[in-house]
Amino acid sequence: MKKITAMLLGAAIVVVAAAAGARADQIKIGVGVIGPISPQTEADIDQIVSKLPNVKAVPIQPPGGVDACVKRFVAGDPDDRLDAVMIVSLPTESFQSSRDSNEAKFTGAYEIWTLNLSTLAEDRHRFTFTDSEHVVGGLTAFLSLPAQAFAERATGKKLISSDQWQAFEAVQTRVEAKLVAATKLYLATASIRDTTPLMPLETAKALLDRGDGEDAMAVFKSAGINNPDVQRMIAAAQGQLRRSAANALLGRALGAMAGGNASEARVILADYEKAPSAESSRADSIRRVLAYVPDRHTDSSYDGVMKTDVPALDHQAFVAMIKQLFREQTGSSPNDVIVGAKDVTVEDKEAPKGLKEQLDSYAGALGRSAWLMSLKCGCDAGAVLTSEAVGDALLKARYSPSFTRPQVGLP
Repeated sequence: MKKITAMLLGAAIVVVAAAAGARADQIKIGVGVIGPISPQTEADIDQIVSKLPNVKAVPIQPPGGVDACVKRFVAGDPDDRLDAVMIVSLPTESFQSSRDSNEAKFTGAYEIWTLNLSTLAEDRHRFTFTDSEHVVGGLTAFLSLPAQAFAERATGKKLISSDQWQAFEAVQTRVEAKLVAATKLYLATASIRDTTPLMPLETAKALLDRGDGEDAMAVFKSAGINNPDVQRMIAAAQGQLRRSAANALLGRALGAMAGGNASEARVILADYEKAPSAESSRADSIRRVLAYVPDRHTDSSYDGVMKTDVPALDHQAFVAMIKQLFREQTGSSPNDVIVGAKDVTVEDKEAPKGLKEQLDSYAGALGRSAWLMSLKCGCDAGAVLTSEAVGDALLKARYSPSFTRPQVGLP
């Protein structure tokens, strides 16, 4: 009897240990970096994340914002599934340098962004840093180096030499050490510590709540369209899906107006009015304004409608509006639009070529994007144009309710 009891206890211990091991492997957090961060620092950040309870850090190439992360890590290849994402960035445009006698002083910022892939809850934290280094000779040349030169240490390619290089390398080494220390401090109380295993159906619900019907359907399909739970959720979400589709048309109509194409706005508005979930009062107010505005003319007459309708747009409708605006003003359709709390990033792979041929058009579209973002959030807002998800900014714009017009310029 004692032998049987001992065997049962032993088996129970093995099962509990196996279960504990399984739990320890459940939470997978994708960790990526943006900017001139050395491979060693990347590895240090991965190690810090891996030390969180029940967490495994998975190195990733950041695909973009919330939508891009959902498409890849929830609705994409099952082997790529993650529970959360953490991106650490070191924006080169934040670097500033100054001089005092023979001392080089630097200030800058690094940012941490986390995303729970089940709830789509985001958290952003920005750290600022200062540093300095004594330089014996060539200080002026040292300070005039472009911010992108910070990447030299990561690549191992030296563009400067002797004491200038040594001072420069010493500064970046300390900057990266501060980045690692700040990451560790942030993770001590960060919400990402509470991440649970991925629940795709919860992701789909969160997408529907923010108006992303298209991405929600992609998640439903990845979960198995014949799954009874999926079928019940799709049936229950039909109203939300219809509203999402209608709102996207409304966003496109507003985008055409913001882009100065009244004729196209009328066509899209007619499609919106045919949608079962269209709101006749919103359509009527837009139609009245469009009746008095000529084609290819951006008029302040639109402002009243914009101020009323833009704040009420859901996420997908706002994205549709920005894409339509860019199509009207630049002739190019953005590959992605990433909407934050106070900023919008427009990714357009054709932008580098387009900027050479029609800089004013891109500047106008980005400036109006910043204005629309300000209307949406009721705050000071910014807009950034890039050519790829993790690329440098090509243009930047900002708008405040106190401005008479958006401010647009190079980074």
